[in-house]
Amino acid sequence: MPTDTRERLVTTARDLVHGSTYADVSVEDVCKAAGVNKGSLYHFFPSKHALGLAVLERNWTLMRSLLDEAFDAEAPPLDRLDRFLSAYSSMMRTMQQRLGVVPGCPLGNLAAELSAHDPEMRTRVAEVLTAWTARVASVVTDGQARGDVDPMLDPTVAARSVVACIQGFSVLAKSDGDPRVLEALRPLVRLLLPAPR
Repeated sequence: MPTDTRERLVTTARDLVHGSTYADVSVEDVCKAAGVNKGSLYHFFPSKHALGLAVLERNWTLMRSLLDEAFDAEAPPLDRLDRFLSAYSSMMRTMQQRLGVVPGCPLGNLAAELSAHDPEMRTRVAEVLTAWTARVASVVTDGQARGDVDPMLDPTVAARSVVACIQGFSVLAKSDGDPRVLEALRPLVRLLLPAPR
């Protein structure tokens, strides 16, 4: 079925990119691993660039589902953030088992690799990271309203710090080849979101 072929191509490209880099993965690599010919790939994606954007959208869909599951839960705001960090760490462990390497953040990797060379990708990555930051900012605001987070913090600035911290620790986990590095995130994020003085 055509839809299955498209899904297989995106999933295969995603796995190859996160096991290596976008630059190192060729159209031929994707076709061979997915078991399709180039004509089938180009039927769905007119270029490697279009396939890269589809991988980014898939990564954002998966990240958004982690955010939704954690942040839409009935729990105190900081507990919701803890749930997200736990789910994120679990995702990294699962990806390591599947790919044989710790891939780092699926969104951050593409942001770092492609933003300088691809204006369309840079724009989309910026939109995705802004949306992620907004979700975290809403948790900060909820925490402030509940009296758990310092009301003097700017929620957006604080949320950007949290997302940047996640990105940085993801790079460390990738370079160390050890997702346990991410266990330091929870206490560090709590320091970024202190209680009222």
